[in-house]
Amino acid sequence: MKRADLVALGRVARSQGRDGRIKLRLNEKGPTGFVGRTVYMERDHDLRPYEVESLTLDRNAYFLKLKGVDTLEAADALAGREIYAAESDFRGLGGDRFYDFQIIGCRVRTQGGAEVGTVAAVLAAGGPALLVVRRGDEDVYVPFIEAICVKVDPEAREVVIDPPDGLLDLNEI
Repeated sequence: MKRADLVALGRVARSQGRDGRIKLRLNEKGPTGFVGRTVYMERDHDLRPYEVESLTLDRNAYFLKLKGVDTLEAADALAGREIYAAESDFRGLGGDRFYDFQIIGCRVRTQGGAEVGTVAAVLAAGGPALLVVRRGDEDVYVPFIEAICVKVDPEAREVVIDPPDGLLDLNEI
């Protein structure tokens, strides 16, 4: 499996208990939607598969138990590593909902058809999320709200925006 074929699920925060469980810091907020039985972590410059024994939610934190990681020491060795999963291992959200990773890389254009850039990230900013749109060598921050992001189509890899006057020029001096 290549990294380009995978989605970053989160990062190992630390070990949890003596049985090899690890605490996760997930990239997506809220329920994970992850239903797969395999995750991948980089080890010795290669992605290594790990079989998932369990993924549990306890007091607003997710804990992962991997087959073969059965001691505190083995879990400690994984701290800080990024965890990847296949996109097909996430259940659909239905309706007009989608995961952040589904819109990263989408083309952004205005309703008039002008190319703006490509979604590089989605930032949680305390209020509405912000789309970080890479535009050449600079980033433009677009509030991720219905009034501005009028059409989001992850399947077509496109976001159509109706920016208020000056929004796309905020980073220019």
